[in-house]
Amino acid sequence: MGRRKADLTESAPYFELARWLRSLRERSGLTYREMADRVGRPGCSAVTLSRADSGSVLPKCAVVEAYAAVCGAAEHEARSRWEKSATSPGGRDRGTAPLLSAPRRGRGRRLELVYEPAHLLEAMHRLRHDAGHPSLRELQDRARGSGFGPLPRSTLADVLAGLRLPSEPLLISYALACGQPRHRIHAWRAAWGRARRGDTEQRVVGARLAG
Repeated sequence: MGRRKADLTESAPYFELARWLRSLRERSGLTYREMADRVGRPGCSAVTLSRADSGSVLPKCAVVEAYAAVCGAAEHEARSRWEKSATSPGGRDRGTAPLLSAPRRGRGRRLELVYEPAHLLEAMHRLRHDAGHPSLRELQDRARGSGFGPLPRSTLADVLAGLRLPSEPLLISYALACGQPRHRIHAWRAAWGRARRGDTEQRVVGARLAG
C-alpha cells in the first residue's frame, strides 16, 4: 500500500464518489503507481488517479472508469456514480460557484414563461424527468444515433448542474434526445434566446454593481 492520504471529510464536494473509489483501492491493495502501470494509457498517471479520489474535484469520467476497472469494479457502475456526482447540486468544485440555482424537484416551468437561465434549467430537468430520467450516456447515444447533433455527456453534466448555459445546438439535441417532437423545437429555441438575453442582462447589472 502507498502512503496514507489525508482523511476524506463529508464536506468534500465529491465525497460519495471519492469514498467509493477509495474503498475500491483499499480492497485491491494497489498503490496509485501500480494502478497507473496496469491502466497503461495517457491521462491516467498515478498523480491523476490519486487526485480522482481526493473528493475536492470532479475527475474525468474516463479516469473514474479506469480507476474502477483496475480495482475490479464494473465500468458501468463507475459511469453511473460519476454522472450522479456530476449532476448533483452539491457536487461542485470548491471555489466554483454555480451559475444557476438548483431546480425545484417535481416542477418545470412552461417554455413560454422561460426568461432566465434558471427557468431554462428547470424546464430541462423536467423534460428529462418526463422522459424516464435517461442517463447522460444514453442521451448522448440517442443524439448520435439519430443524427440530432453532438451531445457530449461531460458538457451536459455541467449544464444540468447549473455551471453553464447550454449552447443552442446542444439544447436542441438534448430536447430531441429526450423525445420532444420536432414541432416543439421552435419553442425551445425561443426559450433559449430569452434565457440568454436574461443572462446577459444579469451580468451587465452585476458588473455595474461591482463597479
